[in-house]
Amino acid sequence: MFCDVLIVGCGPAGSSAAFVASKAGAETLVIEKKHSIGFPIQCAEFIPKLLLNEINITRSSIIQETKSIKIYLKDEVVAEFNFPGYMLNRSIFDKELAAYASNSGAKILINSHCLSRRGSKVLVKRRGEVFEISPKVIIGADGPQSTVGSWVNGRNKEFLVGLQYELPLVRQLDYLEVHFNDAIVGGYGWLFPKGRLANVGIGIKGSKDFKTSILIEVLNEFSDSLRKMGKIVNTPLSFTSGLIPIGGPLRKTVIDNIILTGDAAGQIHPITGGGIPQAVICGHIAGKIAAQSVKEENLDILYDYEKMWQRIYGKELERAQKQRKLFESNWKRLDFNLIKKCWPSFREYYE
Repeated sequence: MFCDVLIVGCGPAGSSAAFVASKAGAETLVIEKKHSIGFPIQCAEFIPKLLLNEINITRSSIIQETKSIKIYLKDEVVAEFNFPGYMLNRSIFDKELAAYASNSGAKILINSHCLSRRGSKVLVKRRGEVFEISPKVIIGADGPQSTVGSWVNGRNKEFLVGLQYELPLVRQLDYLEVHFNDAIVGGYGWLFPKGRLANVGIGIKGSKDFKTSILIEVLNEFSDSLRKMGKIVNTPLSFTSGLIPIGGPLRKTVIDNIILTGDAAGQIHPITGGGIPQAVICGHIAGKIAAQSVKEENLDILYDYEKMWQRIYGKELERAQKQRKLFESNWKRLDFNLIKKCWPSFREYYE
């Protein structure tokens, strides 16, 4: 098979890149290893309202609107901020982004595993069959432990381990909750409402010494504390887990004919772990630059991608990476002053 642009991964970054690249006239192929786009969900499912300026989100993918965010320290509210946004059904959201890409001309192959690269060819396995694809440009949008990134020695090395339950709410809420306590080492807990349900999770600094059972115990303790506060019924309806890259953007996101974007590029906020806005916007840039490179038959154009996304997100992600180091090095002295310096809702974070 031949194509202009091969995109590995059909999450928000991959679908956004595919939409723009195919709309610009590039023959675009997307391969996705999952059997179903958008499932399983490995996300707290919140997006800020400002993202609506970048993409079309239909009402069917929005579960509810949120107005503010409350910050807790050891079960006590210490601050509240206006923070308008939406809680999504990520499965529908991801499928809609993929549909936009498909409608613009991109071809999407699900249940397709990217195996390796041999010279200019990429080996893919689908339904037991192995075949070769010869792309002009490759966009790696395949998550925190990117296969494409491994081809160019560009992979994330620092992570939060995220674990999340879906739990019934005692009463509906219109605000997000972020919780800091000593047990959630190097991270935080969250309660994000979704109508009558809520995503309740923890992001804890990963280590080879951690065992899954220990992490689940921390999640259980956190969700039980929310039950005692009268917020949730502690009866999990679903469970999901995943890695959240927090080491900051990779040093290089363009190598040869390869672009890395979204989680694969480490374009995640190192403090909050938020990444949907960066994935969509950086995906758009990747698709635009890839199509332009193909059209002009000039791979050097790909390096404009690095300049463009850095112009938008570079300084903020660099600041967040510094604050992440401050946060971790002072963790044993967790108090309100440290939170104000290390959480982006506070003025002190930017001073």
